[in-house]
Amino acid sequence: MLADRKVHLVGIADVGMAALAELLVAEGWTVTGSAAGEPPHWLWSGGIRTFRGYASGNVETTTDLLIYSDAVEPYHVERQRAAALGIRQFSRPQMLGELMMGRVGLAVAGTRGKRTTTAIAASILSAAGFDPTVVSTGTPLGANSGAHRGRGRHFLTEACDDRSGFLNLSPQVAAILGIELQEDAALGDLEARFEQFARRLPGSGVLVVNGDCPAARRVAEKATCRVVTFGLEPRSDWQAQWLHGDGGRYCFEIAVAGEVLGEFALRVPGRENVLNALAAACLAGQTGADAEAIREGIRRFTGLKRGLERVGFWQGAVWFDDDARHPIEIRAALRALREMFPNRRIWCIFQPQQVSRTRPWLDELAGSLQDADRVAVAEVSGASESSSAEGKATAAELAERVRARGADAIDEHRLETIFEAVCSAVRGGDILLTLGAGEIRNVWNASTGRLRSYRAAG
Repeated sequence: MLADRKVHLVGIADVGMAALAELLVAEGWTVTGSAAGEPPHWLWSGGIRTFRGYASGNVETTTDLLIYSDAVEPYHVERQRAAALGIRQFSRPQMLGELMMGRVGLAVAGTRGKRTTTAIAASILSAAGFDPTVVSTGTPLGANSGAHRGRGRHFLTEACDDRSGFLNLSPQVAAILGIELQEDAALGDLEARFEQFARRLPGSGVLVVNGDCPAARRVAEKATCRVVTFGLEPRSDWQAQWLHGDGGRYCFEIAVAGEVLGEFALRVPGRENVLNALAAACLAGQTGADAEAIREGIRRFTGLKRGLERVGFWQGAVWFDDDARHPIEIRAALRALREMFPNRRIWCIFQPQQVSRTRPWLDELAGSLQDADRVAVAEVSGASESSSAEGKATAAELAERVRARGADAIDEHRLETIFEAVCSAVRGGDILLTLGAGEIRNVWNASTGRLRSYRAAG
């Protein structure tokens, strides 16, 4: 474990960096941080000194370590200041690797479902009495962040493949939820990254793999440790079977090598969460969690912020919020709402993130939004490119492709005008879903008060 005790985080408003900051405070570090915008107020109340805006003076001469988010480049003013002062610098994944050392490391990898699986695994490990330390980008309902400093030996985190960050981790047990094509990489390149990750596990370790995913199975063949598979197909070691839904929430059996552990019930909606819960159960099971702890851990999990979160009501309309941006995630969110409210009109207000991530998926995104009755596409969020004419054109182009497929998409793209249009047309009994980049949640929260989340999710 590092001996340094004063640390500065660049990009502390990022949800993953904020969680790391909270964990470091709990570990006894003195923490400061900076962000381009307003850092979360709970950081300040937790004893963290924060700065709005970046400046060399934010990095004090007494700082022992600087940690930066993935979006912060080497030429950033605060990283340059740290370099001039001889202060060590770690990326967030590097710091997670340092914190994992000397503990029983557990990591959740995969192109989708990491946040939810990590949270359910944390709930199961807690129910088993292991009290794990957790740091995640998923924030459980009722919490400030996805961080928890446990008293046990287990350290659980997500393992993100972006920029090969997960190669900084050395877990004893790891899960690969699935490997799917992304907008910025070929499938072969993704598999190569995951193969490197799988080989980081020691020979005594365990790799938990989605047996329903061909790419994940191919990666597992290159692993040098024991491999345990999970999935919906009978060939997997851990199988979810006899799925049945009620209002979008699912019950299912878990069978291990053909022996039934029992029936398990999810309190969060969405069929895809069955696989997430199964992966979490399999992961925790490799560390000694028994069937009763798995059942109780799954039962305790009530969801994540921005994970199809039920956040409020307005004139009888129910408002949900989700951070889905990929077509597969969007389909899953809308399908879950359809199962919950089969006879309701669903409004979907979607904000894509970054032109470079949106343009290659225009047709797929348009198709994924078809399950909504009314669609609005907000201007693309993220970086300077989204404020350009090209960014604005991308939102309009996506809306046009949604209309071309037969769905009803309104001809407004500024968040403020979208809000006005929806306010004039939404009616009691409707379902309102804000979807995509985080900016959309902030704007709706700060609106004129005609839509307010006055009732917490439950």
